Amino acid sequence: MKRIATAILRNLGRFLVVLGLCSFATVGTAFADNVTKTFEFGAGLPQLHSSMRTFSIPCGTPGGIAAVVKFQRNGPDGAGSNVPIKIELREPDTAANQEGPLVETKTANATKTEQIVTLFSPSSARGCSLPWRVRVKYASEGTAPFAVSGSIRLDFDGRRQVIHMADFFFYLQKGTSQTKTFGTSAGFDQGRIEIRPGWYHAIGALMGGNPIKLRWDLIDPSGTVVKTAEGYSGDEARSDLPKLKLTYQLANRVSGQWKLKVTNTDPNDDAKVIRYLANELTPACP
Repeated sequence: MKRIATAILRNLGRFLVVLGLCSFATVGTAFADNVTKTFEFGAGLPQLHSSMRTFSIPCGTPGGIAAVVKFQRNGPDGAGSNVPIKIELREPDTAANQEGPLVETKTANATKTEQIVTLFSPSSARGCSLPWRVRVKYASEGTAPFAVSGSIRLDFDGRRQVIHMADFFFYLQKGTSQTKTFGTSAGFDQGRIEIRPGWYHAIGALMGGNPIKLRWDLIDPSGTVVKTAEGYSGDEARSDLPKLKLTYQLANRVSGQWKLKVTNTDPNDDAKVIRYLANELTPACP
């Protein structure tokens, strides 16, 4: 019996570890999102000396930015035909069509074999409408003697981020409203806010069976209601009732304290908000 009990506990431990890993994996779709563009310059091409590409990335992404540049040249074999190049990574533009500060420069020799160079930068408070720039250019003056081509990929952390919610559990009597702080006083970076709450019909401390419709208003730091959604609990059993889902796209970084106003529109029944099926910000550009 002791051996059986030990085996059960060991397997239970393994199950809990796997369950924990699976739960963590559902937080985000991937460690990094990316945007990829191709480039080319040199003899016989429209761009003779260099190629510059722009990338719209949401501001404030955790972990910064990585620019992964793959390149190679055309032309005859032999080291004498290699093309010396420079690769520049620049922060987002400081204003429309005004290049941002240079973050990092790397030099390399483009050969007939594809090579990879990676440049890094902390994230920026500017983003989306003010793009990052990556420039690949001939390291000498004039036209590059042979065509250099490849791809530029900007990686950033696009995982969904859980938003802090004050008063996770609260009662809402029929016909009344409550306003809760949402997030922190720092506000939000660019991205898509998604809220899918769950609640039930409350009869004192008991759970009733009646579906209850609520209205949720998302309020920005200036006090303006920017998005409203109405519906029933996200885990309501009746498929004919619309489930509440509030989504809002932040086109720019907005500092300050956001709020949620929750209204019980049911004329007869009280509700208790018990959990959030989604309460997240996903970094993204409009």
